[in-house]
Amino acid sequence: MSSDEEIGELKVVYDFIAQAKFKKAFVSATKVLDQRSPLPPDAAEEDPLRELFLFVVTKYADQLEQEGKIEQVFEIIEQGLEYFPEHPELLNETGVRLQRYGRSLEASICFERVLLQDSRYLKAYQNLQNTKCELVERWHFRMLNDVVRNAAFRAAIENQIAAGFNEVLDIGTGTGLLSMYALRCEGIRKAAACDGSEIMVQIARDVFGANGLSDRICLFQSYSQDLKIGERFSLIVTETLDSGAFGEGILETLIHAKKHLLLPEGKIIPAKVTLHVSGYQSRALTASNILINEAFSEDFSLPSNCLLSKEGTKCYDAEDIGRIQANDDFEFVTDTVLAMDVNFNDLDSLVRYQDGTEVGEVELTCLDDGLLLDGFVVWFDLQLDENNTISTDPTTNTCWNQAIFRLNQRLPVAKDQRLKLTMSCKDGALSVAHNLNSVDNQISVDEHVLEFLNDIEYYSSLTEATDSLDDMEKVLDLSLFPYAGLKLLKEGKARMLFCLDQTEDLIEFIANQNDIPMGSIMLVSSVQEIFLLNDYTLDLIILQPVDVFGQINSEHFCLYQSLLPKLKPIGTVVPATLELHGSVIESEWIVKCSRVENPELEQFQIDKYLASLETENHLDLGPFSYRNLSEPIKLADVQFDGKLHETELELTLAEPTETTRLHAVLYHYCIGFTPERPLLTTDRLQSFAKRSAFIIPKSTFQGVNGEEPPAPKDPIEQLYISVLQNHGVIKCDISPVGQ
Repeated sequence: MSSDEEIGELKVVYDFIAQAKFKKAFVSATKVLDQRSPLPPDAAEEDPLRELFLFVVTKYADQLEQEGKIEQVFEIIEQGLEYFPEHPELLNETGVRLQRYGRSLEASICFERVLLQDSRYLKAYQNLQNTKCELVERWHFRMLNDVVRNAAFRAAIENQIAAGFNEVLDIGTGTGLLSMYALRCEGIRKAAACDGSEIMVQIARDVFGANGLSDRICLFQSYSQDLKIGERFSLIVTETLDSGAFGEGILETLIHAKKHLLLPEGKIIPAKVTLHVSGYQSRALTASNILINEAFSEDFSLPSNCLLSKEGTKCYDAEDIGRIQANDDFEFVTDTVLAMDVNFNDLDSLVRYQDGTEVGEVELTCLDDGLLLDGFVVWFDLQLDENNTISTDPTTNTCWNQAIFRLNQRLPVAKDQRLKLTMSCKDGALSVAHNLNSVDNQISVDEHVLEFLNDIEYYSSLTEATDSLDDMEKVLDLSLFPYAGLKLLKEGKARMLFCLDQTEDLIEFIANQNDIPMGSIMLVSSVQEIFLLNDYTLDLIILQPVDVFGQINSEHFCLYQSLLPKLKPIGTVVPATLELHGSVIESEWIVKCSRVENPELEQFQIDKYLASLETENHLDLGPFSYRNLSEPIKLADVQFDGKLHETELELTLAEPTETTRLHAVLYHYCIGFTPERPLLTTDRLQSFAKRSAFIIPKSTFQGVNGEEPPAPKDPIEQLYISVLQNHGVIKCDISPVGQ
């Protein structure tokens, strides 16, 4: 095809794009690619058709996705990869779509391919970290590192096999640890294991093979209810319990197992679970459930308790109460009582609890006057056999969190006041029934929006930064909820507000409550829609620089330079600056959440097969125990764009420190709303944006070729820190000074 013919064909492609006929644009673009001569290798990166084709593939895939034609989405993406097999944007886009539809293993391969070409392509880096967390959730590492839990299960398994229950089925085997315990017992006759997760079964298979046990166990990728093996076992072992005991379907699993997989006189480990309940008071837990920011309520004339989290009263959340207590933000309001006692070896008991005919009726007694009841916390004792018990009591520091049931109001209580509850687990769903919730009309919003609204210091800083502005025609507020923009409308300082439609119901509710005409509010479904505005239109742009998980809001940052032409020459952007701050920390807790640190599991080589699924970034950190090894310092100025930026600096430790104690860089942000105002840190107890940490990999201080040095190195005093920004994503690497 001549260059003139190619230009003519490309015009056809552009015409189809202008008409949103992306299928025809795709066909026309592939025709050009099929007929043109191969480009020299050094010209591939600057090929305009390459970028045009990516745009067409993306838009066509979006169109097919909206029509529900998911298989065709991946077909056209695969066609695109045939033309540009190493196109980073296309590979990354493929991974994002695969992840969206639950194909996380394939998605991770796409992201890894991108990073092999360009380790600085941080969109793929961030996506890979998120995908790893989906493949193996972080609680799995805490569970494997829980030596008390592991020792109790091991002892119980050994006891039962020694007693003659020597035909073992491990349900929900995960990495195969409990099966390994059984296979190492004398007298075991046969063993089988199953798990519904493809990646877990793959890891377990590798672990059994590495320990020379593959021929001694039958491993199935299947849920136990779907097993078709035609044989029964004398011992069933399972650890399919969440923070509320029953959330992973253990009742249904064991009812089926008793009927179809267990011998009539067989045993189950664990044997019994006992649940305890108590009332609590905690601002941190309440801030994600109801509106408690009085300044917001006063500014917008809202009744108390008018906003409620969508997740608030429907089910329970899992929280580590011990960590929250460490920050003096959790207090028991009532005594603690035993609520339920379920015998896993009694089929009738299992059925009664599963169908809801057996419940726990309890009465709690309030401890003192002047306290607020925010909800109820539930934990359990797990009796594995006659001699071994595990407790998830908040004081025990096990791998389990506790189950939290929140009220939709903060209820004042009096000393000796009695509270009646009914606890049940019908259909395997733990629930707490009571008559303590408010029955007032309320509007449900996302819990992250409530956390944002309840950050009093952020609210004050943002509204004060915009209060001095006046006589504005158009304002763009990209905040999680646009309260600053709404306040400017209410006070007559702005005439038109553009904001995202993600909180449409709440925006309409606030507008109606405060006589703000909805005609002055323009809701958009994406930031890209703002580009349709004429240039030099906006008087004020309000960004949301950080999300609730402690990450940079990369979409806003990548589009920032494109938004600037829409701002009037004398217009304002808030916030004006953003800084990344951090310190090096030692924290056994964060390490145990991030990788296998249990020597016993290293002997089984489980750490080897989980290593590729370790993450380098721990987001959404609530309270946890750690020790600062350096003073917090500014690591980088965060740039409001999607370009590549790199900052390097030296950090001095507080004292010479062994490398084994250097676990993570704990980081937060300092926000400059205006140049004149002091910075607001996100490192606050009530901050909506949680802290995060860059995990320091073990390999950082290893010897040549990844081997440990033959002798311990001297303690180090200084580190190099490199902070990379790309596509609005931040990555931090460290290395010892002199290495």
